[in-house]
Parts: sequence; C-alpha cells; structure tokens
Amino acid sequence: MPFNATDKIAYRIDEAVKASGLGRSFLYEKMAEGKLRSVKVGGRRLILRIDLLDFLNQGGEPEASAQAPSPALPEAKIVSAAIQRPAQLELPLKPRR
Repeated sequence: MPFNATDKIAYRIDEAVKASGLGRSFLYEKMAEGKLRSVKVGGRRLILRIDLLDFLNQGGEPEASAQAPSPALPEAKIVSAAIQRPAQLELPLKPRR
C-alpha cells in the first residue's frame, strides 16, 4: 500500500503549501507572527498537521474564541477530531561524536 501524504502527522513547508493551497511566504509570515505553530527538528522546520488544521479552521487567527462567530457554514470546517495534540513533542537526542 503506497504512503499517502494525508497519513502524515507533520509536513515540511513545501508539503504544507501543497496540502493547504497557501503560499510559501504566507506560511513563513504567519509562523513569524506566531499565528501558525511549527517545530524545528534537526535542521528541518515542520508544521504539525493538527496545527495546520487549527490555523485553517480559525481563518488564520490565533484565538477564534475571542472573535465574533464566523459566517462560514459548519460543514466548511476541516475535521480533526481523531487527532489529539500532544502536550509537548519530545524527541530523543543523539550525542554528537
């Protein structure tokens, strides 16, 4: 069975661009503004799938609850119910030799 990009839990920037339809520089801008979370693993910047979905569901705003309800239909929301956000992403560190 071939691996599908929708099975991923994190995207590289170019993959997040393809998955979301947003521009590369737009994503970097939102990360710099703190509106889109990302993690750095080694030398690679990754956007967790749940963070990308949250960003898109909130219309690019960091806290949707502080704003008036969106006029968008509830069906337009991207479903992310099966994904649980980890409290903290921890990866084992390899000592440098």
